[in-house]
Amino acid sequence: MEETDVIEIDLNQKAPLCKLCGKKLRRFRVSPEFNSRCYHKKCFQIICDDVRNFHNVAFTKYGYKKKYSNGMTADENLKQKDPWVVKFD
Repeated sequence: MEETDVIEIDLNQKAPLCKLCGKKLRRFRVSPEFNSRCYHKKCFQIICDDVRNFHNVAFTKYGYKKKYSNGMTADENLKQKDPWVVKFD
């Protein structure tokens, strides 16, 4: 690593907070890209795992609801006066 790659850190400045867990991020003097980071490594891994398995966690962890072909959820369809029509071709 060259000396030009090392950055100086102002230790009087407040440490940024992780956007997932809200705890302080550690300061590193490795490269300038660490100035713009927003997550801990472990927190970022949780986000990546959730994206990878979004079809499983979307309904439980993030509150998504399944929508049917008419654009309504199951609860909205049950509240309608018209019955559901199922067609088999």
